[in-house]
Amino acid sequence: MTTSKGIGAAVRRVEDRRFLTGDSRFTDDIDRPGQLLAVAVRSPHPHAHLAGIDTTAALAMPGVRAVLTAHDLRRIVKGPIPSLTTVPPFDVRGRSGKTAPDASQYPLAEGRVRYAGEPVAFVVADSLAQARDAAQAVAVDYTPLPAAVTIEQAVAAVAPLWDAARDNVSLDWGGGDREATAEAFAKAAHVTRMTLINNRVVIAFMEPRSALAEVEPDGRLVLHVGCQGAHGMRALLAGMLGISPERLRVVVPDTGGGFGARGGVYPEFALVLAAAKLLGRPVKWTADRTESFLADTQARDHVMRGELALDADGRFLALRVAIDWRHGAYIPSRNIWVIINFLPPTMGGVYRIPAADIGIRALFTNTTPQAAYRGIGRVETNYLIESLIDQAARETGRDRIELRRRNIVAPAEMPWRAPGGAVYHSGEFTANLARALDLGQWDDFARRRAESEANGLRRGIGVSLFVENDGGAPGEFAEVVAEPDGTVTLLAGTQDFGMGHATMYAQILHDELGVPFETVRVVYGDTDRVQRGSGSHGSRSARIGGGAVVFGAREMVKCGTELAAELLEAAPADIAYADGRFTIRGTDRSASLGEVAAFAVGQGKVLSGLSDFLTRREAHSNGCHVAEVEVDPETGRVRLDRFSIVADVGRVVNPMIVAGQLHGGAAQGIGQALMEDVVYDPDTGQTLSGSFMDYTLPRADDLGGFAVATNEVHETDNPVGVKGAGENATTGAPAAIMNAVRDALAGVEIQMPATSERVWRALRR
Repeated sequence: MTTSKGIGAAVRRVEDRRFLTGDSRFTDDIDRPGQLLAVAVRSPHPHAHLAGIDTTAALAMPGVRAVLTAHDLRRIVKGPIPSLTTVPPFDVRGRSGKTAPDASQYPLAEGRVRYAGEPVAFVVADSLAQARDAAQAVAVDYTPLPAAVTIEQAVAAVAPLWDAARDNVSLDWGGGDREATAEAFAKAAHVTRMTLINNRVVIAFMEPRSALAEVEPDGRLVLHVGCQGAHGMRALLAGMLGISPERLRVVVPDTGGGFGARGGVYPEFALVLAAAKLLGRPVKWTADRTESFLADTQARDHVMRGELALDADGRFLALRVAIDWRHGAYIPSRNIWVIINFLPPTMGGVYRIPAADIGIRALFTNTTPQAAYRGIGRVETNYLIESLIDQAARETGRDRIELRRRNIVAPAEMPWRAPGGAVYHSGEFTANLARALDLGQWDDFARRRAESEANGLRRGIGVSLFVENDGGAPGEFAEVVAEPDGTVTLLAGTQDFGMGHATMYAQILHDELGVPFETVRVVYGDTDRVQRGSGSHGSRSARIGGGAVVFGAREMVKCGTELAAELLEAAPADIAYADGRFTIRGTDRSASLGEVAAFAVGQGKVLSGLSDFLTRREAHSNGCHVAEVEVDPETGRVRLDRFSIVADVGRVVNPMIVAGQLHGGAAQGIGQALMEDVVYDPDTGQTLSGSFMDYTLPRADDLGGFAVATNEVHETDNPVGVKGAGENATTGAPAAIMNAVRDALAGVEIQMPATSERVWRALRR
């Protein structure tokens, strides 16, 4: 049958019509009869003893049904949001052999608050206005404590956050080969050194977080919530509540962005469940934007000190890296493991670097806790390596492109083990570079620079090659069901929150089963309907979820072959399947997929196939970016003129969706490089960038024009041949942008974000 809507086709997303016509259904769109509305009371202090909370006045106000404190909550929520620091396989060991302390956050503060915005009480009322009014009446007795806001304050330990880490160091981790690195540096002809700040960012979901809890007649709890995996969310919350997972249903409606930061449990999710159970009525909470800036997990925030050793011929010998990571007041679920799992392995990038010495010091501070965010670890690694290479080229008088070419790992050298530990099995890094330079019109840059200079402007161009480890959880579930009406239902263990899974999976099944694309229906995000699943994170859905879909379809065909043999009165070995029909070989006798499904139903069966697909190893998507900027030296304004992307995401299932992922990913990286920055007052611990008046996101006119190309090097560890696409462009963008800015400034030192003020000041130093 035609493959015009199969793998490789730029099929329009089937989800988009309802989003564009207002038929989408996000959590806050859901209302239940008799529902109550909730508001969280949050600490104004970054660090304080919590001496007491008086809820008397608030409880007496009109419409107020409950005001929960930690004392009240303990009856229902037995435990905190688990840090998992001591739970295998997340029990990362530091240099001393110890794990990070169990800095778990209980949904409402007990005894002490550790960041501004931490919830201390939860008000539930008949209306949102009543809940807000009552929240103002909750009297909280705080005794302010000294706050460790900056890295310097944390290291000085003037304000220990946890008794188990009086020095505020949660983990001091080391990796690589320290001895081999020292030997390489000792014989180096040149050493380049840089200190780079990887600025803290907020996630800024399009849809603010929201949660709605209700209680079924038999007492089972139901939570409607935007998240990245219904089953993982259920498991964590059931553990906190001390109930079996079967007593909690999690339903994930349309969700406006995840980016890693919707992967874990937030305090409000447990709070609405507790309130609903206590009151026997549905309870809904939705964040406003101020709460999002204070209470959504944040990301990045590293000071990175890097050293690159080169020999006399410009070959890289070794890399030495020391990182301070300000991760905030608590450790949300497995966050220490996430940074160690994703940051060090690809240290070395696409380059032939024999040795590395990598150190990461994780620090508690009185700031909003951090969690995963698009490109976590890989953005930081790539920014450091690519900045060091440009700086080395300046210091040694070498061409930055030729310096890279001299050191790039070739396909014939794979599998290649990076000094950080990752093993690359595929990739054409030199080809990516050549294609990106062509897309970015690198050879014609001198002419464009001269034109800018003639207008009193400075122009710079930057390049960034990168590699990232995709995957997360290595296994995924899928169930493929043939329906009597001829349609096919896919029950997927992954979770869509804007990535186009209904379209992408339908294309895979169109090719695998030979059924019309339009007849495939995809279901995800409901623990009652989908048996199990690991959700979506780490750019894993097409690769690992797609593998589960393929093998689930093949299991369904096996099941259908047995049923078709019975229906057609033939031996199973004589039944062939193709293009939605089971046929007796050598005859014209056949039955459609729908007819066999109807036959199965008549026998009390279901024509379905289940798969738990397990990958053998990590995959590594990669690519190259070329950025070109124009700088006004009078104002410091940086204008992104053009941005070229070459991406190896393996086999491309849908070019339109991949291009959209690359555009969106690049936009988030560009935002970090040029404008996004979470700023805390070091004396008060207050957020100075707590709204869109003070925190800038890129708009369409900030992004210049994107030129996108893909280099499809198929990944052999999955039947679709894909790697990850979601984080690909985010990983490479900041380095390309900052290399272009430094080129425009003739190597003047500048840190992210390269705002107009910073550029203006840098030019006047």
